[in-house]
Amino acid sequence: MNKLEERLCYDFSGPILFYYVWWVLFQAQKRGICTLYFLARDGYTLQKIAQQFCQKFNLNIDCRYLYCSRASLRMPSYHLIGKEADDLLLMDGYRVTLCSLLQRVELDAAQRMAVYNDCGIAPSDEERMLSRVELGRLRGILRKSKVLHGYIQEKSKEAYKSTIGYLKQEGLFNQSEVALVDSGWVGSMQRSLRQLLQSAGFQGKLTGFYFGMYTKPKEPEDGTYLTWLFNQHGRTRDKVLFCNNLFECLLSAPHGMTTGYAICNGKYVPLLIPTPQGNELEHINTQINNIMAYTAHKLQRIAFAEFAEGVFKEDTRQRICRYMAHPTKEEADFYGNFQFCDDITESYHCALADERQLSTLKYYSIVKRTMRRLFGFPPHILAPELFWPYGTIAFLPKWKRLWYRWNIYLWEWIRYELHR
Repeated sequence: MNKLEERLCYDFSGPILFYYVWWVLFQAQKRGICTLYFLARDGYTLQKIAQQFCQKFNLNIDCRYLYCSRASLRMPSYHLIGKEADDLLLMDGYRVTLCSLLQRVELDAAQRMAVYNDCGIAPSDEERMLSRVELGRLRGILRKSKVLHGYIQEKSKEAYKSTIGYLKQEGLFNQSEVALVDSGWVGSMQRSLRQLLQSAGFQGKLTGFYFGMYTKPKEPEDGTYLTWLFNQHGRTRDKVLFCNNLFECLLSAPHGMTTGYAICNGKYVPLLIPTPQGNELEHINTQINNIMAYTAHKLQRIAFAEFAEGVFKEDTRQRICRYMAHPTKEEADFYGNFQFCDDITESYHCALADERQLSTLKYYSIVKRTMRRLFGFPPHILAPELFWPYGTIAFLPKWKRLWYRWNIYLWEWIRYELHR
C-alpha cells in the first residue's frame, strides 16, 4: 500500500468523513428516522461508512443509495418551475462556454444551431470560454429565445415520467419524512427533489443532512437543512479554509454521473455516463478501500453513544486547516490528480490542482480580483478559477506561498462576511 495514500486517509479523509457520518446517524436516531437516502455520487462512500456503523451497533436505520445528480433532477423539473429554470441553466461556473450552457439542456449540434439562428449568435466560437461580462450579455439573449424554451419544455416533460417512476420505485413516496444525506453547499438537490415529489402528490417533509451549507434554503417548503460543520450563519473561518471541490474528490465514486432514468425489464434503472477508467478508477478505488479500512479500525475502538460533537468538530477543523489550506507539495500533487468538473454536464474534466495552474495565481491578488469583480476583463483576458487555490499554492517555492495564501484567505473572508 502506498504510504502517502494510507497516511492521508488515516490523518485526513478518514477522520473527517467518519465524524460526519457518525453525526448523521446520531441525529437520525434522535429524530426517529429509520431510512436515509445517500445521494449519488457524493453519498457513495458515506453510505458504505454508515452501513458499517449500522452493522456494528445494530442501528435500525436503512441506508439506501439514490442514483441522481443535479442534471437528472433538474431536467424533469424545468417545465414546473418557470423562470427559475433559466436561472439554473444560465448560471455561472468555473469554465463556461456557449456550448456547455446549451448542453445543460442536452441539445445536440443541430438543436444548438437552431438556437444560435434564433438568437443571432455566431456558432463559430461556441467552445471558447466566456468571461463574466460575456456570460451576462448572453443570459439576456438566451432568456428571450422561444426556440430554446421550446426545447426546454419538450425535454423536461419527456424526462419527468421516468424520474417520478424511479423515485416511486425507490420508496420516497412511502415515507412521511424523506431524509437525504449529501455533501451540501447550496441545497439545490433537495429543492429539486421537493419540487418533483410535490408535483406528483407527495405530502410529507424533507430533511437533509449536509457537511456544510454556504447559503440559506431558498424557501421554507424545501424542508429542513441540517449541517455538520458550517452554514451561512456559522464561523467564517470554517468556510474560508474549506475547499468543497477537494471534499467532493474525497467522495469520488467508481461509477459515472446519473443523467436520467429508463425502464429495463420492467424496472427503472439510472442512466450513467461511462465509468472512470484506468489510473483514475484505480485512484478512486484505492481511496475508498483505505477509507473503509480506517472505518473498520475505528469502529473497534468506540461506542456509538460516545459521540462528542464539540470535540469532533474541533478536530475536523484542525485537519481541514492542515490538509486543505496548508498541504505540502506532495499532498497537493496526490489530491491534485483527481479529475474534477463543476458543471452539471460533466462536459470537461481538469486536474484539481497542478503546476500548470501556477500562472493563474497572478490573478488572485486582492487588487486584481477586486478589479475583475467590479469591471470584468476584456474577452481576450480570461482568468480561469482555480478548483483548489491552496493546493495550487503548494507547488510554489516556500517563500512565495505565504503571500498568495493571505491574499486568498482575505478575499474569501471578505466575500463570506459580505454575504452573511
